[in-house]
Amino acid sequence: MEQEQHIKQLYQRYVDGTITGIELGELLDYFHSHGVPPGVDERMMHEIARPVPDAPDAAHQLAERVRLRIVPRRPAHRLVRWLPYAAAIFIAATVAAWIGYGDQVNPGSKVAKLETADIPPGGNRATLTLADGRTISLSEAQAGIVVADGVTYLDGSSVLHGQGNRGTAEPGQAAGGDHGFASAQVHTLTTPKGGTYQVTLADGSRVWLNAGSTLSYPSRFDDGSREVFLEGEAYFEIKEQRINERRPGQVAGAQGLRPFKVLTAGQEIEVLGTEFNVSAYTDAPDTRTTLVEGTVQIVNRTSKTVNRLSPGDQGIVHGAETQVRRVDTAPFTAWKSGLFLFRQTGIHDVMNQLSRWYDIEIRFETAIPAGETFSGKMGRDVQLASVLDFLSGSGINYRLEGRQLVIEGLDYR
Repeated sequence: MEQEQHIKQLYQRYVDGTITGIELGELLDYFHSHGVPPGVDERMMHEIARPVPDAPDAAHQLAERVRLRIVPRRPAHRLVRWLPYAAAIFIAATVAAWIGYGDQVNPGSKVAKLETADIPPGGNRATLTLADGRTISLSEAQAGIVVADGVTYLDGSSVLHGQGNRGTAEPGQAAGGDHGFASAQVHTLTTPKGGTYQVTLADGSRVWLNAGSTLSYPSRFDDGSREVFLEGEAYFEIKEQRINERRPGQVAGAQGLRPFKVLTAGQEIEVLGTEFNVSAYTDAPDTRTTLVEGTVQIVNRTSKTVNRLSPGDQGIVHGAETQVRRVDTAPFTAWKSGLFLFRQTGIHDVMNQLSRWYDIEIRFETAIPAGETFSGKMGRDVQLASVLDFLSGSGINYRLEGRQLVIEGLDYR
């Protein structure tokens, strides 16, 4: 009895993502040695009855040989058990009923097969357009750049090596368009679909750019407020900057701090020193600002309404409307840590994330009810086939045609 309770605790730590490598090995060994717990279909254990290799290789090998289908009791809240490691799909399947998570196994579910070359995940990919118009493809071996007197990678090596070391423009010139910056020397960092990159700005603030995004920023900040322009999604870690000398007409924030502004098509965000995520894709119906730390003020550019956010608040701007709601910030910031994290996330939001990260087109052949949601966690460093296998386990029928993922519908059986 004591051992069973211990194993249940290990499994819970696995679900929470706090299990150690040694504990994971113990958990895998227990299910291999003791068989399927009462109440779980024996046919599932047959697939993993072969000897389990030693951890940590067990996770990878089990992921390759185990393909289980799980369907929930309530179709409106479909659950895919994407756990921290791919092999955990078999643990979730074998103990779901045992521990009481409410999932059922359906051996008859129809699973679509991937019959084309697999699609790899995204990586460190971006281009930098300098203020003088030159475009540089940034190194995929690097994760980000630093803006100071020049532009360097995070390891200190020069981005402009062999580029003539010119990074300025004539007054009035600005790459990326005129967004009303005080500085004329504007650089633009752009990530394609399937790319992320980081930039440390001239004031020490850091910005992580998600796939399919653009950040325009000055090579240096003038004496007024600090301003950048965003299209797409980015996580901001803003460094406080104190104003030493007040000049005529200069506006200081609270406690004499210089404001930092993030401009998007639909809103203006003003902060002093904080961490937050902004999703402002041009093909999305709204702009979402999710506050992790500090305070943020958002201004709706259409209605001019002003809202102040506290940690855990999310401001949603849709046209002239602004809504503020309380959220769990983790699913909206997990991409920065290399994770897909869904908690009752709508299927269209899930597919949009996959589309941007794997650089694929999504087409729905059948209308999917808006109430269909998914929950779970998985690293973003896996092949598309692994993601689709887990999705198919929740009854999504699909086919992959080149780089187009066609969603055929949901299987409720």
